[in-house]
Amino acid sequence: MQGKIYKLNNITLDEQNQEFCLSHSNGIKTFDIEQFSEKDTSENIEFELGSISLTHFFPKFEDLVIFIGSKNNKDFPPNTIIFFDIKEKKIIFKKVFDKDITNFKCVSNFIFISFGTSLIIYSYDENKNDLEQKEEHKIESNSLFECWVEKPDEFCNNLYLSFPYEKELIILMYTIKEWSYGKKLNIPSPVYKIQNLFFIRKLNQIFISDETAKYIYGFDIDTGEKKLCLYRGTKPGFITSIALLNDGKFLAINNLDRTIHIFDLDINNNDFSFSNIVYGIISDIKEIYPKIRIHYEDIIKKGEGNFYKKDFAEKGAVLFSDNNDELNIIGYNGLAIKIQINFKELSYKTTLKMEYLEKKLKNISLYTSGCELEKK
Repeated sequence: MQGKIYKLNNITLDEQNQEFCLSHSNGIKTFDIEQFSEKDTSENIEFELGSISLTHFFPKFEDLVIFIGSKNNKDFPPNTIIFFDIKEKKIIFKKVFDKDITNFKCVSNFIFISFGTSLIIYSYDENKNDLEQKEEHKIESNSLFECWVEKPDEFCNNLYLSFPYEKELIILMYTIKEWSYGKKLNIPSPVYKIQNLFFIRKLNQIFISDETAKYIYGFDIDTGEKKLCLYRGTKPGFITSIALLNDGKFLAINNLDRTIHIFDLDINNNDFSFSNIVYGIISDIKEIYPKIRIHYEDIIKKGEGNFYKKDFAEKGAVLFSDNNDELNIIGYNGLAIKIQINFKELSYKTTLKMEYLEKKLKNISLYTSGCELEKK
């Protein structure tokens, strides 16, 4: 029941963008992405999970999620990682560390766990039901990193890890079969402090935002070349998620709980600016400005999502798309929204909005909802 869920802690997607997992104040829920309907829950088990701070799907095993608890959770403290079969509602594996886990992510059969400034790569041995340490790296104290495989299937060859360290963006590659070190890129960071980073597979780029999210940069993961410079705006913000649209031609960027900026990645379609005249003299990379701005105050009516208003202000939303004209939004206010984008007219309309915890579909007209926006 929603009355038991008073805080939404974390939202993560699976590798195929078919499900999302919600970590909350009293356990875990998984949802189908297409209709935002609940699939499985940690409720109705012999014991309560309590507050779960972070959960990820484990790609190699269906129905298996990995989670860590929280400081206020006596049974599942933050120094313990749990493999949990959410379908069968039972714990498969549990490992206690001597330090608190500050972040973790899962790719293929690998688990990346950070303990403050230490990041350790583990592989899961199903036969031994244990973790095998593969590599350790020193990272920044904010435990920010991104990881991915060359291809998200069972035949993947290369494993990638990226993190900021000492004014550089580091990209490491490992060969999985022999577990050998492949190559390392040290990319000088164009920003004083990297706020967040995201890997976009179709573009073969990793994106970083600066400390105020004024700029978002895209780098080729093989060469380290700076490919894109997106200008969001001067007002301080925080980028929580990005998604590719319209066959890789547009990129949607979520600025916490305020705005979604949509960029046309073709520099030839960019608006004229004096700064780009100067930029063109000193660099071959020009700034790209948003073509569409979707303000949350325009798509969320007064009173909607108020129960989790604080969570929304702190964590914003997660964006995803099948790379077409539909943008999906999972908000930390408990709302799920579908937005249809008209790229020719640079307009949008809301086609679905629902409280995914309550599963109440709102009556929204496909023809009257939305907002026409002027180009800037």
